[in-house]
Amino acid sequence: MVQRLTSRRRSRRQLVAVAFLSVVALAAWLAISAAPLSATVTTVFSCPPSDGDHDLVSNGFVLEGLGAVNLHTVTINYTTDTDGNYLLSLTAAKGSFGGPQVGTTLSQMVTLSSSGDTPVVWSFGDAAITSGSNIFFTHTSSGAGAVKFNLASSLCPGDEETVGVSDIDNGVSVAVVVTQNTTPPPPPPTCPTNALCIDDQPGDKRFQITSTFATTQAGGKSGNGQPISLVPVGVSEGGLFWFFSPSNPEMLIKVIDGCTVNQHFWVFYSAGTNVGFQVHVKDTKAGKTASYQNTDLTEAPPLQDVNALATCP
Repeated sequence: MVQRLTSRRRSRRQLVAVAFLSVVALAAWLAISAAPLSATVTTVFSCPPSDGDHDLVSNGFVLEGLGAVNLHTVTINYTTDTDGNYLLSLTAAKGSFGGPQVGTTLSQMVTLSSSGDTPVVWSFGDAAITSGSNIFFTHTSSGAGAVKFNLASSLCPGDEETVGVSDIDNGVSVAVVVTQNTTPPPPPPTCPTNALCIDDQPGDKRFQITSTFATTQAGGKSGNGQPISLVPVGVSEGGLFWFFSPSNPEMLIKVIDGCTVNQHFWVFYSAGTNVGFQVHVKDTKAGKTASYQNTDLTEAPPLQDVNALATCP
């Protein structure tokens, strides 16, 4: 009897263990499935660090003919003569130290050691550049001591440290790794055939407007309102819908950016009809919809809804 009870307890423990492992495996699979797809990042320039050559970050450096279409990250190794926290900034410019800036000036607080190098990754957010450009980098630093960046043990072609931010070459290269984001851009948004699409930013087709109608008049008719874009005549914030004939539009409708006024997008329309209809204005960026309707055999009043979509910006 004791042996049977022991066997049963062992079997139960094994079942519990198997169930636990199954739950763990399922949780891991769900975590992987839920993880966002990462960007495709490639290294476009790499100049390896030395064992101990450094120079002050008050000197600039230039990467000539950089084969990238954007700056994803720039990694530089730093050291100091006094251990502590330092506020560093890095600025990139095109063509010269005073040229057009690439992205924004980046700043971060970094803990540096006098006994070794600390790699620091600067994320430029895929700021656009032209492939083959000369990109100039400058630093600022504040803290208890002097901050230095690592220099390569030998010259890396196309990588030149300068004397300060002058045109004079120091004859050495800064150890640096540069990456770009090569993820293909998403396909441009499309507009459904039965929708009137209005841009917030050029080409984004953020607002999709659809309509349906139904009336007992003329024996009863119903269907989808058909959109007429006015973009070809220079009207980008509104358009028309027709119900019965494209030569006889029933409704003028527009979406207005009122974010600076009351943090809403506004919907205005004027419909010259007495048939029943419904209108749906969808903000595809926020996933919110404003809907309106008119009762059949009722003259449609004009609409000015200044609280239509609380989806700014």
